[in-house]
Amino acid sequence: MTQRCFNAILEMLNSDMVSRGLIAQCFKESENGLPLSTSQESEILRRLLASDGIAIGDPNLLRPDYVEFVGWVGTVEDRVRRAMDAVATSVGHDKEFAYWVCLRKNVDRFEGA
Repeated sequence: MTQRCFNAILEMLNSDMVSRGLIAQCFKESENGLPLSTSQESEILRRLLASDGIAIGDPNLLRPDYVEFVGWVGTVEDRVRRAMDAVATSVGHDKEFAYWVCLRKNVDRFEGA
């Protein structure tokens, strides 16, 4: 992944949560149209999650005007594996929303809390 793509993802995270589809699109744009491979996606997630300032998880619509972000727990590798499993088991356009990332400070709660 290019530094430009990584910086673009961080910039998007300053505004809102980012879907898996946006990460793939950012990669494709920074790599002259090349699609995101599974190994590249795993590496992007490892790099993002290793910073400890970024969380991965699922959004839940609580009200029409509020989406709760529930962060996944576990090691970086556990969370990357879970994300890749979510992508593998998603069908069609659902792959774009298999996981989401956000700034850790914006997580509403973590699983089990």
